[in-house]
Amino acid sequence: MVEAVFTEEDKKNLKALTEEFPKLRLEVESLKETLEILSCEGVLERLEQSKKDFAEGRVYTFEEALKELNIDEDEL
Repeated sequence: MVEAVFTEEDKKNLKALTEEFPKLRLEVESLKETLEILSCEGVLERLEQSKKDFAEGRVYTFEEALKELNIDEDEL
């Protein structure tokens, strides 16, 4: 049987890795979700159109959107 010997630096590095691993897992999950969304047909085209609409001022304020949809803000 092989026995591993860890230096203090090894221990410090392993501790840092165990602290970062959950963050990396969350980041990978986020990237997977982003890829799934962007791979849906038409999403990129609609996103580009939205950016163009925004740049050209074709946007609603929150209040305008509520009015357009006949929603009373007090109902939210």
